[in-house]
Amino acid sequence: MGIFRKKETYNEQMLREAGLDRVVFNTPPPEPAPIDAGPLPFATGDISLGHGAGKRRWGPTDWDATTTAVAPGVEGDHVEFTTLPTGDLIVGSGDGDGDLSPLADAIEERVSPPYKAVASRQDGDLWGIGAKLIEVVQLEFLEADALELSQSDGVAELRVDGEPSDATPPVELQRLGERAGGDRCVEASRIDGDYWEVKVSPL
Repeated sequence: MGIFRKKETYNEQMLREAGLDRVVFNTPPPEPAPIDAGPLPFATGDISLGHGAGKRRWGPTDWDATTTAVAPGVEGDHVEFTTLPTGDLIVGSGDGDGDLSPLADAIEERVSPPYKAVASRQDGDLWGIGAKLIEVVQLEFLEADALELSQSDGVAELRVDGEPSDATPPVELQRLGERAGGDRCVEASRIDGDYWEVKVSPL
């Protein structure tokens, strides 16, 4: 997977130098751009995102936001990426290659990081994008891509890449489980480095 930081636009640079980059303007969000639902992968059928215990299929109703964007210079017809809370973009599977900032900027008019996104070329440089909000934590756990910490009837079990493990569960996963309470399962899938996507589900 690749990682890159979005380029600062000229307007963002001017705002930052003027000390206005943190000012929030109470203006209504723009109306969502119309989408030609036909060619979009997230509108025509389920697709797979994630890996290991965190892998799942997303259908048309799973997206938190969809939009379109013009992204010249991006090769291929399909790309998946994850945007971290830091704003860094982690490029996952797909055949797209190039600066994905226009895609991220467009979807971030409707959602804020962290999120997972899928983009599909519509016509020429026009792309359709769908994004799903996610929860991200930093965990130090080497040589694993998926963790699953379950608590049922007072008994805790940790699975690493689908196999039972005697390793000590990361404190962050334990806290997430305690916050949820009851019988639950905390799933974590590595995004990149120490960044993991987490999901808590009742059992």
